[in-house]
Amino acid sequence: MSFHVRHIEEKSDTPPRWRKLVIGALEIGKPLIGWYGLWKERKEKEQQKKKRVMVLKRFLLILIAVLLGLVLFAQTVRSLTSIHLFSFGNIASFAGSELLQNENGTINLLLTGQGNEEHDGKDLTDTIMVASIDPTQTKSIVLLSLPRDVYLLSTEKMGKGKINSFYRDYKGYLRYQKGMEEQEAAVEALREIGNEIGRKLGMEINYTVKVNFTAFTEAVDALGGVDIVVPEDITDTEYPDENFGYETFTLEKGPQHLDGATALRYARSRHSSSDFSRSARQQQLLEAMGEKARGSGKLKDPDFITQMMHTLSENVETTMSVRELIGLAGLLRKMDTHRVVSFQLNDRNALYDSFIEPGGFLYTPPRSLFESMSVLLPVSRPEFPVTWRQPQAFVHLLQSARAVYLAKPTIHILNNGAPSGSAGKLATELIRYGFSVEKVANASLPKKQEQSVLFAGSPERDDLALFFSTLLGIDKDEKPVELPQNEVADITLILGEDYAYTPLQNLLPSS
Repeated sequence: MSFHVRHIEEKSDTPPRWRKLVIGALEIGKPLIGWYGLWKERKEKEQQKKKRVMVLKRFLLILIAVLLGLVLFAQTVRSLTSIHLFSFGNIASFAGSELLQNENGTINLLLTGQGNEEHDGKDLTDTIMVASIDPTQTKSIVLLSLPRDVYLLSTEKMGKGKINSFYRDYKGYLRYQKGMEEQEAAVEALREIGNEIGRKLGMEINYTVKVNFTAFTEAVDALGGVDIVVPEDITDTEYPDENFGYETFTLEKGPQHLDGATALRYARSRHSSSDFSRSARQQQLLEAMGEKARGSGKLKDPDFITQMMHTLSENVETTMSVRELIGLAGLLRKMDTHRVVSFQLNDRNALYDSFIEPGGFLYTPPRSLFESMSVLLPVSRPEFPVTWRQPQAFVHLLQSARAVYLAKPTIHILNNGAPSGSAGKLATELIRYGFSVEKVANASLPKKQEQSVLFAGSPERDDLALFFSTLLGIDKDEKPVELPQNEVADITLILGEDYAYTPLQNLLPSS
């Protein structure tokens, strides 16, 4: 048998050169790998955090930093503003974009307000207000507040419930049922709430904006506070504090200068008066803030601009793009703050008592029908089914006849042959639709008349008389010679034997 002898190589204790290089590189790279790991972990956390911030917020800060940072770096802001070379108007003119408009040229926004992170109902939008801006014809703004307890019996996508809960509930549905990221779900929820409220009111909502308490407080403080006239003493022993308890908030009737914290309490307080009074206070503050911003010259102050942009970026969510938001600010800067019409939908409807207020198109149904909840529904004619025809008619007038509302004509309604109670019924209807009826009485005329007429108290009011003539189907005529002057108003209606009461919802186009 034969065999071969093969030499076995000795195993050396010394590693090859290439292995030494690899081991050395790994030893040297350990700290770098560790640093990279920490950097990557921190970066991932930052990215996750950024996903929770709207694209609007990021781009807005970048844009303002570019626009203002260069000027601040050169330390020439104040000199430029002093000679009017740099202002918010300049920014809006080249950074802002045109806004979506409706067929009648208006821009409609849904404004909502909610609590901060520590607020127990932070995702409930307890402030709901529609702002309709007419930038060309009347250069005016119409504000219409909806109480948080308004209940929608049906919606296209969000089921049923109180309007203040839709943002929270629909956002949660989009996140956990549809898998959307938080900010994407938030914006989509805002968009759908705007669409749904627009459908109910018979108007197109172009944009929705949501502001939290911090934004409101900081905005008031940045303006140096606001001056208002408090219509009645406020004593709220159950104002929510920051520890989920209560504190007492008081404010005396009369002229008051409010800082941000006090203005927020004034806007939020609801236990000392009705929810409708709270809506009126919120509108009052909004108008006062606009007046202060224009009158104080703050819109030319770069410090104020920077502060407000930071506040917006941190505390506002909206369906608007960055450029649209800047364009809106530039547009509002040009508006006359005295040309603002404000109303609230409410339950002072005169159905069960004599109390009637503008916007009285809501009522409270029995709680037993809504799981013991206190809700508000629109008053319907006929009573069933529940419809939004009357609020829609109101919104139609606010949109199409805002020049009449801005003129604020006084109205007298005199009965001279119409069925008993006709003047009172028409007066109630006109008051609910926001017109100022100062007198309801029998006409001091020698005999009854067959035909109803209306007339203007002066030639300057002829256009208004034509509007009411067209609206009510009553002929426009001259003042009867025998009618005493103390029964004459800007618009005087004399109801004759031919008058038959017809609700305004039946006299206006249906949505």
